[in-house]
Amino acid sequence: MALTSTVTSTPIEAIASSFLAVFLAEIGDRTFFIIAVMAMKNSRSAVFLGNQVTESVIAIIAAFIGAAAVKLIDPLYIQIASCVMFLVYAILSFYEAYHGEGDSDSEKKDPLLEESGAGEQANDQLLTESPQRMSWMKVFWKTAIMVFLAEWGDKSNTTIISLSALSDPILVAIGAIIGFAAIGLIGVLVGKLIEKYISEKTVKIAAGVLFLIFAGFALLMIFYDYEL
Repeated sequence: MALTSTVTSTPIEAIASSFLAVFLAEIGDRTFFIIAVMAMKNSRSAVFLGNQVTESVIAIIAAFIGAAAVKLIDPLYIQIASCVMFLVYAILSFYEAYHGEGDSDSEKKDPLLEESGAGEQANDQLLTESPQRMSWMKVFWKTAIMVFLAEWGDKSNTTIISLSALSDPILVAIGAIIGFAAIGLIGVLVGKLIEKYISEKTVKIAAGVLFLIFAGFALLMIFYDYEL
């Protein structure tokens, strides 16, 4: 049984239409720049997966719940949260650019472990594995949160909602997820290319400026939409 009452396209057309709509809507959008900036000096797999998981969930919600999804969370709260989070990330980026990330303590060896050869081996293992796993997860969640705040109620989601009214939501969701994956991959590759020509400090400053712009944009949208 179809999940929509009126299916006006073939499966290939539904997937292709959704893919192209999402791809064209997202290329050069806020999310694209977030991915590129995050991928410059961080784990690219974490950035890609953080983006893809979030975008996939949003695509499925938009395709199956449609306009009702927006009613589950007041857009005003989403915009306020976006403004605050982007502002926080901007401040953190500027702080890290001028003061470092403050991970020097984690790079120091435990003097108690240095007393034995086994202790040194265990300490070296912690230095090479644990920080990497924690860093990967930190990048994953940071990317996921920023993408969620940037994407909720975006034009790509409106497009998905509209397409799901004309075609099978499953096919629309599949096309959208593929489109988001393509955008994520391109964003990560762009970040990798730019990284070769930009220092880490410059990347963090650029990220801070970018997040400030996004925070300002979110604030303007709050006043524009709600006339506070």
